[in-house]
Amino acid sequence: MTFWLTLAGVLLLLAAIPRIRCFFKRMSLCIRLKQVCRRREFHLIGTHPLWMLGHKRGSACDFYVETSGSVWAVKLFGMARKNDALVFNQTGRYFVRHFAAFISYGSTVRIPIESKARSLPAYDFRRNYHMEWEIKTPRPVLLVHPTCREIHRQPQSGGETIIGAGDVVNGMEVFSLTRLISALEGEL
Repeated sequence: MTFWLTLAGVLLLLAAIPRIRCFFKRMSLCIRLKQVCRRREFHLIGTHPLWMLGHKRGSACDFYVETSGSVWAVKLFGMARKNDALVFNQTGRYFVRHFAAFISYGSTVRIPIESKARSLPAYDFRRNYHMEWEIKTPRPVLLVHPTCREIHRQPQSGGETIIGAGDVVNGMEVFSLTRLISALEGEL
């Protein structure tokens, strides 16, 4: 009986590792963003009490970064596994490409397994928006954090292209945390 309980506990722990990783990455995000905002005298405003734990299925943005000339409305989009690929298509849908690795005759073969395509919610980037921000430039951002190995765009004509920092997908600029911090550091 204790063997089965121990085995169940180990399996639960292994299943929880991606969620634990996500939690610690989000705490790191909170600390790093607060440091940048304090150093540059920007304002970091959360839209709900646990803004740093926002998820991709929520409908509103998770926080704002107010700079002197713009307002960055940020929606958090976390990836549980770092070796996955995130793929957006032109119709407002996305899917995750997992990779199964097999070792055969001394070499490794990675086989892609695609998840079911899901629709991106219509994110509300004006939740708790302040009236004094109306004169500033709005910047809707999809922050992929924790991030994955690659982020792709799948045009209707077929094929895929890798998305770079600041590329626009469905009206949102896509950033990783390090690229967002670099863009905020470059903000005047």
